[in-house]
Amino acid sequence: MGSTCSKTNAKTTTTADVVVTTNDSIANTFNDNNSCLLAVQFENVKSIRVLKYQSAIDEWTIIHEIPVKGLYRTAIVKQYMLFHDWQDGVRVCCYDTTTRAIRTLKPLKADQPYWSCYCAAEYQERLYLIGAETHDNSKVYAWDPEKDVLTEAPKLIIGRTRTTALKHDGYLYVAGGMISNDGNERDTNSVERYNPRRNCWERCAPMLQARAVAGLASAGRFIFVVGGDCAATPTNMVERYDTHTNKWTQLSAMHIPKIFPGTIFFNNRLMVCGNSSDQEDCSLVEEFDEATKKWIRKNKMPIDGSFSYMVASPAWVRQLESLN
Repeated sequence: MGSTCSKTNAKTTTTADVVVTTNDSIANTFNDNNSCLLAVQFENVKSIRVLKYQSAIDEWTIIHEIPVKGLYRTAIVKQYMLFHDWQDGVRVCCYDTTTRAIRTLKPLKADQPYWSCYCAAEYQERLYLIGAETHDNSKVYAWDPEKDVLTEAPKLIIGRTRTTALKHDGYLYVAGGMISNDGNERDTNSVERYNPRRNCWERCAPMLQARAVAGLASAGRFIFVVGGDCAATPTNMVERYDTHTNKWTQLSAMHIPKIFPGTIFFNNRLMVCGNSSDQEDCSLVEEFDEATKKWIRKNKMPIDGSFSYMVASPAWVRQLESLN
């Protein structure tokens, strides 16, 4: 279904619809046996702090501090922690966890237009920069932090800003965001995924609710969309996408609306932290119990601020801790 896509031309703009699969295999999900759950505080005036979750006692412990400030979100690519400022996409701070070296790099270089309100996600050991408030918000770039090399990737089917991206089962998914028509901006429920085998973006079923700056997490065949901004109002709505049937299902709403929350599926639970419209609630953590279909309040984060959630191998975390 849909049109044929080039497998070699990186700048193809051909698109297709997602193909429903009948493969019922369930991928392994992150848990205490194979991964460590980390939270990285951002927008700190002194340093960035990395916390590790101890699920047995429901507590977070600071395991490392990095002398970098004023950055927004975090991604892990190989041995690097990348801190990127969504208000100034020209600047990315690259922290090498094997040497403790810090480099401030400019993936988009000086000749690129000013980037803001973009999304960044790790995919295929690169940092993908997706959509921005520029003359063409369908542009996508892939950046290799090790070589500091930037390449253009196929454009989105629908240009957008303030979107969210997530890699899952070999694809890169983009959900929601803001689109502009004749100068008027509105939220979108559009969902796309990048198919590396066909080298193009494919349309997926739209979300049930249009939203921007939501949280994304995945487990097995499912992708979860959490919170976000709906018509300039924070929402507590949660949806789950079945990648095998290409269908969305509404789940129970969170207790507190959250914008761009830290979101992860860990130990068979969906965990969400920050960032509510009320700064006081940024440290609150909620967890979705699949059995009862209810959200449970967990212990608060031990420090103030907003957080990115991520998982890493125990060996990767031990290397980070060895730098202390």
